[in-house]
Amino acid sequence: MTKGLFHIIFLLLIITNSSTLKGETCDVQPFEGELRAGLGLPIGNYHNGKASIGASLGIEGRHNFPTLPLSVGVMVDLISSIREFDNIIPDGYYSQNNRTLAFAATTEYNLRRDTKMHPFTGIAIGMARQDVEGDRYIPTKATSIFFSPRIGIELLYHLRLGLQLNISRHGYNTSYLTLGFVIGGRPKR
Repeated sequence: MTKGLFHIIFLLLIITNSSTLKGETCDVQPFEGELRAGLGLPIGNYHNGKASIGASLGIEGRHNFPTLPLSVGVMVDLISSIREFDNIIPDGYYSQNNRTLAFAATTEYNLRRDTKMHPFTGIAIGMARQDVEGDRYIPTKATSIFFSPRIGIELLYHLRLGLQLNISRHGYNTSYLTLGFVIGGRPKR
């Protein structure tokens, strides 16, 4: 999965024109906020549980640099990694929801920020708190380092469609497709 992500990032860099890669920028509003939601699947095997679709919610605030195509910020994400375990109890199964609450610093590189449709790539690094909600076939509670590479595209300066990997702890790692709504950060008129 991570090889595919790096191939997509490389492809985005090739698609962009050379003037963008030389660092030409546009003057944008200095601050922006994002509220996002997503759907995704757990990554890897965890006690032979069957991966099931989970949800994520996140909020992020970013500062845009006026002379660079970069932004930095902070985010909070609540991520659900759901696995189903069959034949644990007679005629039933456990559906374990491995939950992660992540607090992280973010940085993004924005390509063609002056257009109504521009790609971005970034990472988030911070701390995560994991626990289990609902059925507890394998109960865990832990704190770990959180790492999240992401890529996506911003449409009409307000909608963001992205792919995000959330890597924190075995059994809690997930890949998500997210949809976000952004306020601020548009090019200045």
